[in-house]
Amino acid sequence: MAPSEAGLVRRTIWLLRTVAAHPEGVGLSEIARESGIPKATCYRVLTVLERESWLTLDPVTRRYRVSLGLLSIVGGLLDGGGAYGHMRDVLRDLAKQTGETAGFDVLLPPNVMVVAQVPGPSLIGQTLKPVPRTQPVWATSTGKVLLSALDPETVRADFGEEFRTGAPERLGGLDAFIDSMSAVRENGYAVAYDELEVGAASVAAPVRIRGNTTYAVWIGGPTYRLTRPRIEEVAQCVMKAARQLGDLLSVTGIELPSGFNEQ
Repeated sequence: MAPSEAGLVRRTIWLLRTVAAHPEGVGLSEIARESGIPKATCYRVLTVLERESWLTLDPVTRRYRVSLGLLSIVGGLLDGGGAYGHMRDVLRDLAKQTGETAGFDVLLPPNVMVVAQVPGPSLIGQTLKPVPRTQPVWATSTGKVLLSALDPETVRADFGEEFRTGAPERLGGLDAFIDSMSAVRENGYAVAYDELEVGAASVAAPVRIRGNTTYAVWIGGPTYRLTRPRIEEVAQCVMKAARQLGDLLSVTGIELPSGFNEQ
């Protein structure tokens, strides 16, 4: 690696650590002062990091924060406030209580993205796949939860093509899917049974932060263990974890960019 490239990598790491030390957000001038890097250089590097969704920039306050997406990759290394570690603790407790894999998703149209997951204690469980990863909104319990928070016309406009090209006929079309969202809102959780994969089930609940529902927490496992009579029981655990995560993320202010706010 050339000296200039090594220097750029070091400056990028310094900037990430500087921003991570301010879970409430930090402005450009303060970042430059604390990192000792010229303001113009900071701006160029921060712009790239924000474009790649490693940082978020509040359009009103112009303050930067570390995104949850980045923390899902590097864990607690950059998380000065320990928020990502606390989030994983909530997921571990949920996995232990339910005996199933637990995870945390965000709505990134036209899909949902899994940004964290914790395996359950059972030897036979949901196969762990790489994180972060995207999954279709119409085949996941988190997709149902997150779409239920949107205005139906927004769902039609922004997800209509996704349904027409990818959703199976058994869903009955987009209008039927939208109509089913009323039950999700009433119950406070959603269920996916044999939808993403045959033999797999999941239960998800919305994580609400300052009136927005752009996140969801879930548990998933085989249908022979996550039987329909068990759904109500595990749903209570999932909803409790969702409330805990909502409180945690409201306090820390860590965000992952998402395409929507609750209408």
